[in-house]
Amino acid sequence: MVKFPTSTELLIFDLEAYVPEADRKRKTGASLAVNPFKEGHTLLGGVFHLSRPRLGEVLTKPEFEHHWVWDEGDEAEVISSIYKIFSGMRKRAALKKQHHADPVVSGVGISMFDMPCILSKCLAYEVDSPDEIYETICKCRFVDMAVAGIGFIPSNSPMLYPRTHNALADFFIPERDKKPTGKVVWEMADEKDYDGISNRCEGEVREMVTLAKRMLEKSQVTE
Repeated sequence: MVKFPTSTELLIFDLEAYVPEADRKRKTGASLAVNPFKEGHTLLGGVFHLSRPRLGEVLTKPEFEHHWVWDEGDEAEVISSIYKIFSGMRKRAALKKQHHADPVVSGVGISMFDMPCILSKCLAYEVDSPDEIYETICKCRFVDMAVAGIGFIPSNSPMLYPRTHNALADFFIPERDKKPTGKVVWEMADEKDYDGISNRCEGEVREMVTLAKRMLEKSQVTE
């Protein structure tokens, strides 16, 4: 049985990417427009919240850590900063026992966009050797709240399908305000509204932290 020592870490984060105007309405059959390998598709950055939940300890300083191309110079620097977060988690986890929980990485939709994007960009910029990148990025335990939320929210869907951030927040955080579609970020980037992008992203991550807590509370077995 997996044990959860007080040192077990949880990373909750969200990324924002830029898609060139020519690709925004291109019909590919996919609901996701961004492709990290396509020219001009840029990882703008993101917001990260790293904690040890059992201790109530937040490791990121400040609590919601920002990494953006307009602050750090370019996409390569942002990728390097993100990789360092995962590398630190890996190094600390190397001290744990085999039956202790792996570090957990969570967010909404991370299995479709965020994690594949980080892996792709780390490989593209050669931040480390491919095998080290895989060990560092891919051997955490991923909890995509879009998938985890399926069993919580009643639905007449004919098949299992991930829940949106809005659907999760409406169910678990009914007091929150609706958020705009992620596509607004492209327009904000065109207008160089960088503060708006970073504030919006932090707001989403703050909601994700609350989502994680409320989903856990709702899943607890009661005597």
